[in-house]
Amino acid sequence: MELFQAKDHYILQQGERALWCSRRDGGLQLRPATDLLLAWNPICLGLVEGVIGKIQLHSG
Repeated sequence: MELFQAKDHYILQQGERALWCSRRDGGLQLRPATDLLLAWNPICLGLVEGVIGKIQLHSG
């Protein structure tokens, strides 16, 4: 899976699906991968093998 950071969401994309996580309230939405084109300035943060529990990003 690829992990993207956009203005309002973190986005995990794999194949034709993407999981959008709100940076404001943590809400989750399953959306088509093509919706990544609608995100504001998405930046690829890297690859993720899987997610268990919380995601916390540290700058550095």
